[in-house]
Amino acid sequence: MSEYKKYNRISTADSYKCSENSIKKFVESTNKNYESLILLDVNKEWLNDFELYMLENKRSLTTVGIYLRPLRAIFNKAIEEGEIEKETYPFGKRRYQIPTSKKVKKALTNEQMKKLFQATPKNKEQQKAKDFWFLSYNCNGMNIKDIAQLKYRDISNDKIVFYRAKTLFTSKTALKPITVYVNDFIKQIINTYGTPEKSPENYVFGILNGECTHEEQRVKIKNFTRLINQHLKKLCKANSLPEEISTYWARHSFATLSVRKGATMEFMQESLGHKDMATTQNYFAGFDSETKKEFASTLMDFD
Repeated sequence: MSEYKKYNRISTADSYKCSENSIKKFVESTNKNYESLILLDVNKEWLNDFELYMLENKRSLTTVGIYLRPLRAIFNKAIEEGEIEKETYPFGKRRYQIPTSKKVKKALTNEQMKKLFQATPKNKEQQKAKDFWFLSYNCNGMNIKDIAQLKYRDISNDKIVFYRAKTLFTSKTALKPITVYVNDFIKQIINTYGTPEKSPENYVFGILNGECTHEEQRVKIKNFTRLINQHLKKLCKANSLPEEISTYWARHSFATLSVRKGATMEFMQESLGHKDMATTQNYFAGFDSETKKEFASTLMDFD
């Protein structure tokens, strides 16, 4: 956790803290001292007991997986640094397998997209939520953190070129910039919400400022995302659209509709900023059956 905080990966540090808190409660429930817990104590039986403890306390298998992945990462780090032997690794085939859940990809249909775009917001907050959701959609599904961190230096010759913040620490050997071509809608949003001073190091939208610490940035981005989600849900409810919509849906709507319009997997890999094709294929595998059916129907369309 200290290492992640040192490199300003605050969200990851927070997830490790949640994992630690959960493991600590489990250990103390067995009348043992958490401070004396060592890696060699954690074996298949220990992990199964932890899972059972979580389920008995009304936690889901998804939550079990979230809390155990940091522990697995620590094991991998310990093996890599020679602290423990590979034979003591308790995870994997014929050992303990961390529960995983298949992410449900959420996307609006063409008809729903049109309906949302034509919907009339009741106030300026709903208008702002709608505008930034469609900005994300138009920018290859750019997430709110990347939108918040966008600077004027990233925009030139009617193009936005940026690196996903999510991959800056995980894919340093294969970093690929994402290019978004600025259309009329993107120009409109920048003109409406952009900061007047357009010096290269200024943030485009003023969600952040240069004086924010990394922790303050995280809070501001989280609050801005919450604002968009809250008011977008109200707008959708008023227009008989899915009320569970969130900023996450903009990325999947971009991907789904692009594929339906005939985009190739190579195009989607580059547009979404995935490191390899396998990630893109898994991404597509999570789409609904109708999407895959429509995509398959175009494979032999050579006109």
